[in-house]
Order: sequence, then C-alpha cells, then structure tokens
Amino acid sequence: MIKLEGLTKKFLGKTAVNNLNVEINDGEVVGLLGPNGAGKTTTIRMMAGTLPPTSGSVKIFGQNISEDEEVKNQIGYLPENNPLYENQTVEEHLNFWAEIKKIPSASRREIIIKLIASLGLKEVYFQPIGQLSKGYKQRVGLSQSLLGDPKILLLDEPTEGLDPNQRREIHHLITGFGRERTVIICSHVLSEITKMCSRVIIINRGEIAADGSVGELAGKFSNLTTITLIAKGFAVKDSLLNLAGVRNVRQEKDAAGNEHFLIEAEGSNDLRPLIFELAKKDGWQLLELKTEQKSLEDVFAWVTSQ
Repeated sequence: MIKLEGLTKKFLGKTAVNNLNVEINDGEVVGLLGPNGAGKTTTIRMMAGTLPPTSGSVKIFGQNISEDEEVKNQIGYLPENNPLYENQTVEEHLNFWAEIKKIPSASRREIIIKLIASLGLKEVYFQPIGQLSKGYKQRVGLSQSLLGDPKILLLDEPTEGLDPNQRREIHHLITGFGRERTVIICSHVLSEITKMCSRVIIINRGEIAADGSVGELAGKFSNLTTITLIAKGFAVKDSLLNLAGVRNVRQEKDAAGNEHFLIEAEGSNDLRPLIFELAKKDGWQLLELKTEQKSLEDVFAWVTSQ
C-alpha cells in the first residue's frame, strides 16, 4: 500500500532523512520510533504530502503522491501540534474540514454524526474547542483526520501531553482504527508502540536502525546483555573493552565518586567470571557486578546510540 523509495530530505544542506526504503502493507499498524530529532516527523510529513522530499518518492497504491493529488484523499493526517481553531465549536470545526475535503453536503451530516459517536464526542459537539480538555482535543484532531474515511492514517505523537487515562482511551480508539485501515504512528514512547503496533520501524539520525515485529526485534537482540560493574582501579574501561564479546562500555560516576561501568555484551557466554578474574589481576576494588538480559527498551536505546 505504501512504498518509500530512496526518500531523502535535506534542510540547508543538512540531511534530516537519508535514503529510506520501506514497504508497508495493507492493514498493518506500524510504529515509527526514534529519539527526538531522529527524522520521524520529517518522514511522516513527507508521507502525508505536506513536505516535499529532496529526492526519492512516496507511493500510495503505486502512485507518487507528488504527482497525483487524488491519491492524497486516501490519507488522514494528525500532526504533532494538532492544529485546531479553538474559537470554533466541534461542530463548526468538523464541517469546516468536511468542506476542505470536499465531502458532499448531502452526506456530510450523516458522516459527521457517525464519526463523533465512534469517538465519544457527542457531549462536547456544540462546545468551543478552547474549552475542551487535552484528551477531547486529541479526539477532535483524530476525527478531522478520519473525515472522508481514508485508507491510511498517519498519527504524529497522538498521545503527547495526555494523562494515563486519556492515553488508554486513545490507545483503544487507534487499535479500533487499525482493524479497518493502515495506520502509521510516530512516537518516541516505546511502551505505547508495543501496545498498538504489529510492526516497529526505528529511525536514528535519519536512517532505519531496525525494522520488524516486536517479537522479531526482541529475538534479534536477545543475545545482548548489559553488565553493570562498580569498581575502582586503573584503566578499567580500556581493559573491559579488550574483552572478547564486549561491544561497548559506558562510564558514569555516582555522587559518592564510585565509577559505574555499563558493559554492552553479545553472545551466550557469561562474562562476569572473566571480569572478576581481570579485577583480581589488575587490583581493582570490586563493589558490584551484575548482569541482565536486554529488554525491548534496551534494544531501542542500543540501536539509537550507535
């Protein structure tokens, strides 16, 4: 349904998105993950057709959206800042957008009534948007993006600023949307993506760092472990980096002046005995040594720190 081919965007010579090649199938609910500044919003804006790429293309049903305006009617888009006219009532806002989207006036009222019922907006339908809670405002934004019954829904940080109950409500709504259309959700909150999405694409520095289902990504990095070492000694970090199976070592200092070493290791071998022997040989004062398996959160941190 959606195909990104060599999608690239540069701003003043700086590359924000670099040569993305992705295919998204009909009915998938895809999470677009990445740290702030990774290129997620730039990517989703190009997918929505609101930002032209520097090179490459976005194709919907095989049609380049830069060349075929009609195919954009299949896209519903909720930007991160959820642009709302707060002096309008919900009724006025939805009728305004229905006119922009050229929904026939004969069927407009029926379509809007059905939409507000499905999104729980009946009780605030005649209220000014500026008087609504953040959760209701997000629902209004979602309703705007769903006008015209698009086959593709692009949501940029749809739960930003919501309390836990409001987030849960939006999760439920988005999950329902995903049964009828293709949904791409842009976020940096991994826990939300795992609840709503069947597939995760992690972007880092404008490039794809990982792509797969939650289970596939967890399995792919299941041989990674994190070892925490608290020790005092000479050249501890350099010695750890020379151990076979160690991919990276991060060094931090706590308030008491103790050195913490977070060791990223791969493979099935437990490196703790080797580290213990190294500590004895080099005369380190060993205060703590423990290990834990990678969670999906750790996978995200790992692939976006490279």
